[in-house]
Amino acid sequence: MENPQITLFAYSKNKFTEKRLESLEEVFNYKDYPVVWVNIDGIAYLDELKNIFGFYDTSIRLILRSKSRPKVEIFGDYLFILIYQVYESSGGLKREKTAIFLKDNYVITLQEVKGDVFNSIRESIRKGEGLVREKKADYLIFLLLDAVINNYIPILDKINAKMEAIEDKILRNSDREMLRKIHTIRRRILFMRRAIFPLLEVFRELQLEGTRFFEEDTKPYLRELNAHVLEVLDLIESQREMANGLIDIYYSTISMRINEIMRVLTVISTIFIPLTFITGLYGMNFRYMPELGWRYGYPAVLLVMLMISLSMLYYFKRKGWL
Repeated sequence: MENPQITLFAYSKNKFTEKRLESLEEVFNYKDYPVVWVNIDGIAYLDELKNIFGFYDTSIRLILRSKSRPKVEIFGDYLFILIYQVYESSGGLKREKTAIFLKDNYVITLQEVKGDVFNSIRESIRKGEGLVREKKADYLIFLLLDAVINNYIPILDKINAKMEAIEDKILRNSDREMLRKIHTIRRRILFMRRAIFPLLEVFRELQLEGTRFFEEDTKPYLRELNAHVLEVLDLIESQREMANGLIDIYYSTISMRINEIMRVLTVISTIFIPLTFITGLYGMNFRYMPELGWRYGYPAVLLVMLMISLSMLYYFKRKGWL
């Protein structure tokens, strides 16, 4: 990101301040607020974070590493959480690395690009809605994590709607385009699972090792996060099964269509067997074949062949083979 931006939200129960900062040192002008939330759009100011807040190189390396897994690191005086926001773009699903620090009354969030899923939290702070202005920084951590998880739900709902639409189309007319769409959806489901599944370990470690950073009245919310992730994973697993079921339906439909084609071809071949026998019989050109000299022999043979064909068609129709 070319121009990283620093946005500050400092608030208490009765007042709040929202401001664009030019440097991280300015955050200490608001240290008297119970909660100071600093959001940095862009992976920047990493050296300042180390020097000003005393964050370790381990945390910084996790932010800079291109393929870091979601995780939580607990240090002496601060908590570090790395998670991923997922959003849709023109090229498919994308994920954005989001780092969260909690130290004393400071919450620092870093994001790769501008724009996130935290706007509802900002509005709650501005309007004083909910509990956010009454709680401390640990409750803000819960809200940030919960917002990331909640954002997964609309994406999964869209995937589910697409699968239902594809299922209807497969039953009407299955083609290779349907198969391509199913595989695209399966890749999206796998992408979501890879983004969400590690959060189980993150929240489990928060509950086991990170409780000292949370007030007693906030700890139940950590269990709620874990339950929320399990619900999302259950939804993903059901969608995986549905996607696999769509592939089975696709191949079953193709197989049924091939069987129908083969049945029609078999009926046609069966009808032509006696007709071929008759034409072969009268094509032997023996000298003494009475019908060859009969004036009505040719139309009579055609009539017999027609009657045989109609009789066989009627028989196949009654049997339900046509």
